[in-house]
Amino acid sequence: MSARRWAAGLGGATVLALTAGCGMLGIGGGEDEKSDEDRLLTILNESSRIESELVTAENRIVQNCLEEAGFTVHEPYSFQDWGVYEQDTLAGGYPHEEFLIDPEEAKEYGFGAWADSPEAQENGEAEDYWAAQEEKWEEEEGGDDEWVEPDTTDWDALEPGEQYDWYVAYQGAEYTENMNGTRDQYISSMSEEELTEEEWEALEGEEGAEEEIVDEGEINVDEEAYVEPKPGGCQLEMIEALYGEPTLVEEHYEEDEGGDYSYWTYRPENPTYGSGEEDTMWDAISADYAAAIGDLQGKYLDCLTERGYPDFSFDEYNSVQVRAWLYEIYYDGVPEEERMVSYGDEDMDLPPLPDDMPADYEAKKAFEIQTAVEFAECGEETGFAEASEKAYDEATVKAYVAVEEDLYGWQQEMQDALTKAQEMLDK
Repeated sequence: MSARRWAAGLGGATVLALTAGCGMLGIGGGEDEKSDEDRLLTILNESSRIESELVTAENRIVQNCLEEAGFTVHEPYSFQDWGVYEQDTLAGGYPHEEFLIDPEEAKEYGFGAWADSPEAQENGEAEDYWAAQEEKWEEEEGGDDEWVEPDTTDWDALEPGEQYDWYVAYQGAEYTENMNGTRDQYISSMSEEELTEEEWEALEGEEGAEEEIVDEGEINVDEEAYVEPKPGGCQLEMIEALYGEPTLVEEHYEEDEGGDYSYWTYRPENPTYGSGEEDTMWDAISADYAAAIGDLQGKYLDCLTERGYPDFSFDEYNSVQVRAWLYEIYYDGVPEEERMVSYGDEDMDLPPLPDDMPADYEAKKAFEIQTAVEFAECGEETGFAEASEKAYDEATVKAYVAVEEDLYGWQQEMQDALTKAQEMLDK
């Protein structure tokens, strides 16, 4: 089905989505019969449907533009369907689930940290464990949302130069060069004949790039802050037609040595999302939850201490990093670069390892299982899980109610853009 014929199917469901949850504004009726959580879930799932429709419309507009320019085969990952994510709870998960697991699962698997150990990776136990976990997750989630790898047959059949030209038509020359290198570099990287180190240096010298070639072809870019190039090509045409000029957003991050980066945005930002310093909704949930559960957190830690697990604490995410601690037991003395996996970060404050920790893998695994069982028992003794769920649910509802009116406004902005997109596709 062509992009233009597809456009006729847009719009109806979205209009219903916008009118179904208007009780807060006094427009509709019957909302008083719903709980706050049910009402908010209806709004959020409507928002997901609107966003999915609009992203699909954007992709169709860009594809039409590319096809009019002669590019009939598209890079499939760039236009994957944006599925509708249906939430059945506001919270989605709880902080205590990282350290309080089902008692029966604790007895059988512990926390599963052993599956990341070198021994489990080598003897096949890890593969069996993760296969069982995948099966459990599929049963819990219904198995309907499995991601399907897109078919790349037609794209792979193109010559590298044709692929590069498509990228330029899609997002412009500057953006393409930043993401994929120059045309010659891309063709070389996609061909059997690789450029030599001297040829790479010559190409980069011509463009004045401040890059240094190091061993094994690695490229280090020496720059203080990353600034994403402005999109161009058909993508920019779509952006300007639906939203006007894109906006350059500057962010700062504190991890490692800290730094700055900038990126372009154009679609109205969902008020339930957050970025950088504006991520206040999730901060509010965390703060309200910690205030409600703080006393019980202390009782839970006291229980752990009584069972021989002193020095644990709740982190900034209201979790106990027992998995990272167990990981250190399996990798004690192994340099970071030689480890097969990694939990947390090097600045994480973890209790010291037990003085009498055995060196044998099976003994360590048995210790982990016992730890998981006793963590779960402390949860049952203190009633932690039930109280945690109640506190987190209440904090989450409060945070969503605070942005509810903004969310209605965002839905209308998205609907306006979707209407404009449909008009473009109908021409």
